[in-house]
Amino acid sequence: MKKNSRILLLGTITLFSMYLYFLSANNIPQKPIQKSISLLNTQQEERLALGYLNQLRIGAGLIPFKFHTILNKASENHANYLIKNHTYGHYEESNKSGFTGKFASNRIVHEGYSVPLIIENVSSNNRNYKESIDGLFAAIYHRFAFLDFQGDEIGISIRQNPLARMQTAFVYNMGSNALNQLYKNKKKPSQEELNQTLDTHKDTNSKFVTYPFNKQKDVPPVFFNEIPDPLPKHDVSGFPISISFNQAHFKNIKLLNFELFDSKGKQINNTLTYDSKTDPNRRLNQFSFVLFPLERLDWNSNYSVKFLAIIDKKLVEKNWSFKTRNYTIPLHTVSNEKKTIEIKVNEENIFYFPPHNPKDLLKNVRYNNDFYMEFIDKNTIKLVALKTSFSTTHIKIGSHDLKLNIND
Repeated sequence: MKKNSRILLLGTITLFSMYLYFLSANNIPQKPIQKSISLLNTQQEERLALGYLNQLRIGAGLIPFKFHTILNKASENHANYLIKNHTYGHYEESNKSGFTGKFASNRIVHEGYSVPLIIENVSSNNRNYKESIDGLFAAIYHRFAFLDFQGDEIGISIRQNPLARMQTAFVYNMGSNALNQLYKNKKKPSQEELNQTLDTHKDTNSKFVTYPFNKQKDVPPVFFNEIPDPLPKHDVSGFPISISFNQAHFKNIKLLNFELFDSKGKQINNTLTYDSKTDPNRRLNQFSFVLFPLERLDWNSNYSVKFLAIIDKKLVEKNWSFKTRNYTIPLHTVSNEKKTIEIKVNEENIFYFPPHNPKDLLKNVRYNNDFYMEFIDKNTIKLVALKTSFSTTHIKIGSHDLKLNIND
């Protein structure tokens, strides 16, 4: 795999040369506790996924992906393989049904793509396209795959097991049209031709990309985990903040400060900053930087970011802001479990249980016939009371105690 995935771009400084094969554990969530799971309209989900992904890329300052038939067929093959074999991830085994190649590079060449150069993102057991893409953007290494400066075409395939509807597969194969055409016309291009091709979108993409991007709304407040794991001591933390620079424009970047502030302008100090040298998995290149808040961000809150660096011998400061996700239905933060919360029967409510430590997730949550429940995330549930109560009702939500008065 490593030989096949790197030989074409050896010596170049591009994200493509890393061949991002990652599996996001964040995207294999606990099963929602719900009465039924909808049957997905997968063709519609694929169209919506492309639109949503391009909305995020454009917001970040990148050109949108164009649909590519061969990449789509390769992603379809792999999604079908995952469903047929009740598995997940990037790799296929030749002795299993639907095998078309061990690695994504093999699978796209199998379908006729000229260059075995691919960035692949995969998630499993998501309920819809938005949950899948949001989860992959929270997983920092997967995020940089979606925000690559050289990629411009994509295939997306979404599959669901009709007999076990919670089992889904979301496969995204991303490539470069310019590279594909270069190797279609010339099997051994020169290093100069290769570098020129990689710079195809030099002036159409922004010089730098932040995520969340400036003034972005509806940002999830949380990161759970990823393989490889950038925060092995944490099962839950805040949504990571990133900035990456277009390598076609810059040569050297030295980070000075990377800071996050809440809505009152108070700096959030419980953070970690990663660059190519401090990233524990050595996945970041010298043009990418990440700030991890080690505690969850708040729902429906404004945050601002300050980045300071010496870039090609010049002092450069970047500032931007974003807002975390809000819900139109009532959202209750259960920080005092002795307090009784008033809700109405048949009304949707969201209950957020702030984690008390880096390992605090909602586990062993049992279904209660008096309620409809499902996970929003691993610290948050949606709940609907199906009948009223004449006294305080206690519900065990994992290790937490939820006290409710349910009125008509």
